[in-house]
Amino acid sequence: MPHVASVCPFCGCGCGLYLQVAGGRVIGTSPSPDHPVARGRLCVKGWHAHEVATSPGRLTRPLIRRDAALEPTSWSDALDLVAGRLLSLKAEHGAAAVGVLGSARCTNEDNFLLSKLARVGLGTNNVDTTARLEALPGLFDLPQYRHLTRPGAGIAALDEADLIILWRTDPVQDHPAAAARIVRAARRGVPIVEVAWLSGQMGNAAALKLAPRPGSDAWLAGGLLHIALQQAASLSPEWECLAASFSDLTPDRAEAATGVPAGLIAEAGRMLGAAVRPLIVYTRALTLQSEAADVLAGLSALRHNNHGSGEGWPRLLWLSRYSNLQGARDMGVVPYFLPGYQPLADQRARAKFGEAWGAPIPTEGGLSGWEMLGAVRALFVMGDDPLGALPDPAGARRALGALDLLVVVDTVLSPTTEAAHVVLPGASFAEKDGTFTSSEHRLQRLRAAVSPPGEARPEWQIICELSRRLGRPMEYASAADIMAEVASLAPPYTGITYQALDDSPGGLFVPPQATTGEEAGETAARAELSLPAEQAPAPETDDGFPFILALDHGLRSWGSEPIVLGSVCLRRELAPGRAPRTAQLEISAADARQSGFRDGQQVVVRSRVGEMRGALHLSESLRPGLLLLPYSAREAAAAVMPPSLHGETGVPLLLPCAVSIHQVQ
Repeated sequence: MPHVASVCPFCGCGCGLYLQVAGGRVIGTSPSPDHPVARGRLCVKGWHAHEVATSPGRLTRPLIRRDAALEPTSWSDALDLVAGRLLSLKAEHGAAAVGVLGSARCTNEDNFLLSKLARVGLGTNNVDTTARLEALPGLFDLPQYRHLTRPGAGIAALDEADLIILWRTDPVQDHPAAAARIVRAARRGVPIVEVAWLSGQMGNAAALKLAPRPGSDAWLAGGLLHIALQQAASLSPEWECLAASFSDLTPDRAEAATGVPAGLIAEAGRMLGAAVRPLIVYTRALTLQSEAADVLAGLSALRHNNHGSGEGWPRLLWLSRYSNLQGARDMGVVPYFLPGYQPLADQRARAKFGEAWGAPIPTEGGLSGWEMLGAVRALFVMGDDPLGALPDPAGARRALGALDLLVVVDTVLSPTTEAAHVVLPGASFAEKDGTFTSSEHRLQRLRAAVSPPGEARPEWQIICELSRRLGRPMEYASAADIMAEVASLAPPYTGITYQALDDSPGGLFVPPQATTGEEAGETAARAELSLPAEQAPAPETDDGFPFILALDHGLRSWGSEPIVLGSVCLRRELAPGRAPRTAQLEISAADARQSGFRDGQQVVVRSRVGEMRGALHLSESLRPGLLLLPYSAREAAAAVMPPSLHGETGVPLLLPCAVSIHQVQ
């Protein structure tokens, strides 16, 4: 039985696996025994990754909406329609009326050509992916924040750390490859500190559990820094101001803001200050919070003095939910960067790409994925699902429904395809050559193990066919040819070839963008100005609204993914049973007993702006005074916690709010 080396298509850990092929079909997967991340193991998602290709819900023919129904059509008719409508809308309303969304699950090669299609095929910088919400968009990519993802930590840092802080992450659920290393570290005696509203499975191994009130994470970080910086033998001059900034943020003050006992804050701060190689692990459960930048900016500041080993510790390990979110950003699926993080505003960068691509790069700034909805008339979506990613699905649904043209390229039906005028069937990770770049910047090859089903095609081929119809031919014989162009234009990928990747079974590390001395200085200034004490306080409760309602981005998260729902075994494992008719609310068992509520009880939750219904689920490990909803229930939550915009970036967020709970009358 042939075994084809590939990469897991789910989370950003980038585990290597083998696809088992028989009779022209992928029938299973097996772990790569020598892979530096997988190390001979796979989680439940990896063991069933082949189901992404064999899903009974696979799209196999192009579809065009006629009246209310999507009906099969030919590739020629579908692409002619798409190209004709795009050109017509562009001529009538300008290139700014067209938007393009790429994918954190498609390959680098697919995303690179999509960035090229947007900029020279359509003449717009409206190119993004809504999955970028989880990567602190507008913050990670600004000079004063780029240090938050570099030099960064690889997953192997979990084997070196002498203190691990899990900040709003349950790796057992979302990133099992990392969780296995954390478990082994705990067995070696490495202390684990868990910062979470709802203690996860890893909490059983935690030496300390800190449960701050929603909206108060920055205060907790400040309290830890107050103690940790006091323990430093000396500080570099440029960071003495940072220590002074936190000098009055005592554990007692942090307790008043967070609800975490001062003694626990002091103990965790001493552990952080004493550790030589501390590692902070975080995921989208933190980055989708309004205070995330301040938390990470403060914690990463310790790296800029002579604290610890002097070898870049403490380190921050960001674990993405998506297999290729890092790669999509690298490939320029960002409205203000060309591939390789070359600023769109840089005339030399535009000239370089204009010469290589045979057309001038537009100078007008682009819109983010969430800004496009409601602002453009046509949207070309490749493997993205704005209805599944954005915090206001109802608003996104209305915006998609108002488009003159919505084109979706995907492998299975998703909420977004339901509104599409044209649906084009793409290839899964098992059916095309290409590369993924993991959260730790590990670049690895995917290899086509089988052909796409029916008339489905690799996305890069679809883009080439469409671009030719738009009057901008793209000629590539293979995905390897596309990577050769990436290597010639995007500095982090310089010298990368498929041959080099084939010679390195564990992949190659792509160097992240460099941080200049000027940027480091801006980081220091930013850290000085962004004190937790200056942040908006956590939601205020009172007798009328005694609870805080918040969204938990890790709670039952995989059960709403289209690639999970389209896979028989994975759906059974990760989304068992039918979706509940009402939103499921986690409540502390102690709070429920005190208030007279029982497990499964239907309740009405009221805030100062509205109300919603839900069913209670009692939890022994949830922080008292808190109600949690999974992110998949955010449409119901919007009635009580309307979306707001992050003041610095304009990113839409659903912020915690004070609520009351009432029995259904």
